[in-house]
Amino acid sequence: MKQINDPVFGELEYDGVKKGWTKRIPLGIWFGDNFLLDLVVKCDEDEEITDKQRESYKSYLANLSNYSSEVYKVLFSYYKDHYEEFNRQWELPDKLKIDVVEALVTLRFYKPKQLFIDRNGNYGWLSTFISPQYLISVILSDGKPRIFQGWDVFEDFGIVDDDVFGEMYFDNGWRKKIKTDINGIDGEWLLLVADAMFSDDEISPEQKANYQKYLQNEKKFLEEFPDELLDYYQANYDLIKDIWEDADMYDPNSMTPESIKSLIRFKRFYLHKTGNRYGWVCECAWDKVYGLSIFYDNRYKGELLIGTLDDLIV
Repeated sequence: MKQINDPVFGELEYDGVKKGWTKRIPLGIWFGDNFLLDLVVKCDEDEEITDKQRESYKSYLANLSNYSSEVYKVLFSYYKDHYEEFNRQWELPDKLKIDVVEALVTLRFYKPKQLFIDRNGNYGWLSTFISPQYLISVILSDGKPRIFQGWDVFEDFGIVDDDVFGEMYFDNGWRKKIKTDINGIDGEWLLLVADAMFSDDEISPEQKANYQKYLQNEKKFLEEFPDELLDYYQANYDLIKDIWEDADMYDPNSMTPESIKSLIRFKRFYLHKTGNRYGWVCECAWDKVYGLSIFYDNRYKGELLIGTLDDLIV
């Protein structure tokens, strides 16, 4: 395995899976020096570590003691915001109810796994929270700790404070969680995505206009989509029954606009980068892998359409 001795990081080995120079380091702060995690300095094997990455590591070490008074508060806020989601998924015991758990207690649910430093000098902890299967990124390089679900955020990290969307982070597009009751669940968090290739791509005026248009007309959308969805189901029933073993239980002639809604679940609101299309990506009972999309297409007088995932995002 290829090794180097860096003047700031010390001895490192290259890990092709993690795609960076790595070594084990103590976390310190709450967990003590016996708690080790992986340091991953993001590089291709033939690339050199940058001075920006070295300065980021120095900044991390200099501010490590400050994180003990900041991160646990942010974790607690994140726990409160996502408590209903956690409880639905894991049926949390009474001792973990939001009115019982205190801020410091959330540290017991939190396990950092990596300190990640990307090529732009962004850094933070890749961690598990609540469950070994629930992954979060705690960004530390942006002036205040920020938490995002998943670990992919570090592939091309960026943050904007947009005049329409508010604060968005980059993860294969500009994203943020929005709280909505569109699925009939009060305060459910769903994903808002403004399509973009890279973190230096700006959110377009068309994406902003489409989102504002949707918000202004959401009530109309909720009234219209069940009829459109029922028409789609009836027109495509012969294809649906070939791929869905439960199709016989949902005879198209017996379905109503109200009952058809039970077969889908809204997951994320997507705004195409061209500004032509915007709408919802949904799970649906008959296609659990790809789902479907319910969206507006400005090329056809803003008509509401039902289609595949590709019809919206490609």
